[in-house]
Amino acid sequence: MSRYLILYIFFALLSLSCKQKPPDGNYCAKVIYSKPGAKKPVYEMLIVEVKDNQLTDILFPDEHSDTSAIKPVVIPLDGKLTVISLSGQVYKIEMKGAPEKCISGSKTKSKKSSNAESTQCKGKSKDGKRCQRMTDNKNGLCWQHDGK
Repeated sequence: MSRYLILYIFFALLSLSCKQKPPDGNYCAKVIYSKPGAKKPVYEMLIVEVKDNQLTDILFPDEHSDTSAIKPVVIPLDGKLTVISLSGQVYKIEMKGAPEKCISGSKTKSKKSSNAESTQCKGKSKDGKRCQRMTDNKNGLCWQHDGK
């Protein structure tokens, strides 16, 4: 009986060590963070950069308040991690897959274009701040600002 237990443990450890790490490159991730002055945390589907199984950068749209670099963090097997920028901003990350998932999974994706790259909307909110929605419209406006 103990021989089978030893074999089971051996194969279990072997299978854990064979799990592949993501190749270097860009990936789609859900990024949760607190904006200055906001009452609730916000989340965005963003592209993140991976190198040597470490998340090394979050590619935010223009006008993101924290422009400091992040401290590279090893990506666990479940793809959920927390990173901290050099300015102290905390980001909770959940890896989602290929970078195309950020574009095709976007609620603001235009039906007119299927291969366009998503960018931050150029529209302004009621309080004068730049809209946080992503769009692939050629005019740079999301569905809400496109008709105005």
